[in-house]
Amino acid sequence: MRSLVIGDMHIGIKNNSLTWLESQLEFFDKQIFETIKTKEIERVIFLGDLSDIRYSINQQIGLELQKKVREMVNMFPNVIFYMIAGNHDYYSPLEEFDEYNVYNLLFPEEFLLIHKNLIIVNKDPLLTEDGCLMLPWYWSENTDHIDELLYNYDFSNDVHAIFCHADLTTWPGARIASFKGCPIYAGHIHFIVEDQLCNLHNLGAAVPLTFNDVNQDRYLYILNKYEVVEKIKNITTPQFKRAYNDDIFNLDDAYFENSYVQLCISTQNVNKAKYVEQLKEIKNKYISSNIRLHVIDDETNIENLTVNGFNTNIETYIEQNIPEHLDEKYNLIKTRLQEQ
Repeated sequence: MRSLVIGDMHIGIKNNSLTWLESQLEFFDKQIFETIKTKEIERVIFLGDLSDIRYSINQQIGLELQKKVREMVNMFPNVIFYMIAGNHDYYSPLEEFDEYNVYNLLFPEEFLLIHKNLIIVNKDPLLTEDGCLMLPWYWSENTDHIDELLYNYDFSNDVHAIFCHADLTTWPGARIASFKGCPIYAGHIHFIVEDQLCNLHNLGAAVPLTFNDVNQDRYLYILNKYEVVEKIKNITTPQFKRAYNDDIFNLDDAYFENSYVQLCISTQNVNKAKYVEQLKEIKNKYISSNIRLHVIDDETNIENLTVNGFNTNIETYIEQNIPEHLDEKYNLIKTRLQEQ
């Protein structure tokens, strides 16, 4: 079965910005719908955090999202759509309140009775006929629930892939081993992390969301059975970009289109005439663009951080400042990455 897998969307981000809403709905129209139509997609899986604000959903945001989902399931009646709940989709971090979530609000029972090709996974795990186990957020984060999964499902024969909402980089080795090498695809963390050795795939958000995503592409993923066969780059929603020092002299018009741009100039260059003139020219030429200027401490600003007046290697700085309760997780992740 060919599946389209979609990471976090966070609709309603930027304090329910209608501009961002418009770009995300456009992403549905231009890329999600087009991919389903042209790539022979039989199943679509949303990996959680379809919405952004945990404690409430803006009425206009909610109605527009509901309308777009209705349009989607009606447009493709032969495609099955699965929506796995992520932490932002629930209104409380406490599982006893799991009934309070965006899916129950926007897609209640009467909605699902009409649109039978939409399946919500926000309460219990769901195992499809072809062996795809889908886990809502509470189930992928709770150790007791993991034990239940190991008791209830045969991961050697019945389960062939897991789709969930979790930071797989923090999963202990014993948990990973218990899933018998089954590929695991997850939302939740917004950057892409692939652990081919353990068959773990944090697919990242479907859309860039903040400057934490700077200079990083985001994708839709097509799976044939249980393996990724194609990645489709998000070219619709705003991108986050950063250029350093001399790079700013080589930027073309396309670089500033539909983008948030940081121009970073080191202290030794910030007063040089050629940089001042170039920055003025860019600001005047792209007056409607989202451009931010930053002065940085050194030319690289990547390999080193300035900490209390001393240049410190970034890895050393992190190791020296990891909280004690995170030491074990940090060393586990570091060891796993070194083994790849």
